Amino acid sequence: MADEEQGPAPEQAQEQPQPAAEATAAAEVRPAARPRPGQAPAVPAGQREPPKPEAEALAADLAQAWEGIAFEQRFNFSDLEVTIAPQDVLEACRRCKGDSRLSFDWLMCLSGVDCETHFEVVYHLYSYRDHRRLTIRARLEDRDNPAVASVVSVWKGADWHEREAAEMFGIDFPGHPNLTPLLLEEGVEERPLLKSQPLVPIFADRPGVVQQPEGVP
Repeated sequence: MADEEQGPAPEQAQEQPQPAAEATAAAEVRPAARPRPGQAPAVPAGQREPPKPEAEALAADLAQAWEGIAFEQRFNFSDLEVTIAPQDVLEACRRCKGDSRLSFDWLMCLSGVDCETHFEVVYHLYSYRDHRRLTIRARLEDRDNPAVASVVSVWKGADWHEREAAEMFGIDFPGHPNLTPLLLEEGVEERPLLKSQPLVPIFADRPGVVQQPEGVP
């Protein structure tokens, strides 16, 4: 049998190039792409990792428990970090431990920081009940007389931490029961952890100090 005669193949429609102005407008209204399953969410600028769900929940609890206390917040290494004024520290810490929405029963660490233009006292808190962490920063603008209320009445473990910060940075902690030096001798006026402290052997003439011989690595 003879092959049936085939008609001409239909012409395929060719996509016309989109004008540049229309393409730009389409891109502007295009919704942001959502993370695919298994893909990590986007990290906001200035943040190292996405916040943990419990850290976001903590931010909501803190906003309620700290009513009347002004603070700035951010997520740092996925955990919540807040900055408050030094005059609010004692009340904020009392609520952190005593408010049932927070229940931070452990002060893990208290540290002083010399930021050159100001000081900071940093409180790292942990809740055994909720397994949540919170970092509080108190910014001390007065470098000549830096001071923030003691939190020994809230967490007794703050005792030695505040004594060390006092002798290393010259930060005062009003309300501390015994703010005597922890590591240095009585009467030492130098502040070893200040960035303005000269790197010289200031303790060379003190009893018991052994100098490194010259030429010995």
